[in-house]
Amino acid sequence: MSDQVSLEYSTNHAILDQITLRHSIDVQGTNMDGETVLLDLSTGRYYTLNRVGSVIWEHCTGHHTISDIHASLCDRFDVAPERALDDLVTLVNQLVQEGLLQPERR
Repeated sequence: MSDQVSLEYSTNHAILDQITLRHSIDVQGTNMDGETVLLDLSTGRYYTLNRVGSVIWEHCTGHHTISDIHASLCDRFDVAPERALDDLVTLVNQLVQEGLLQPERR
């Protein structure tokens, strides 16, 4: 059974290797023209993710660590690894705070 983890992720790779993410049960997502539109059924709020955010969302199945998602971003986009990690951690923190993602410790 996974433990709930802290909301504030850092760029500490040891921590990022231990945390997986999954979509919250009340959130529905659909891909539209390379972007992902999310609907939180519990609040009725909509969110839009750009291409990078969409790739992150696709990997939040409970099977990929934050480090895995970072590696995928670096493979798919022409971006400096440090920038990709900063953007990933920022978005993950926002989505967790909004209740759209659930973090779990491996």
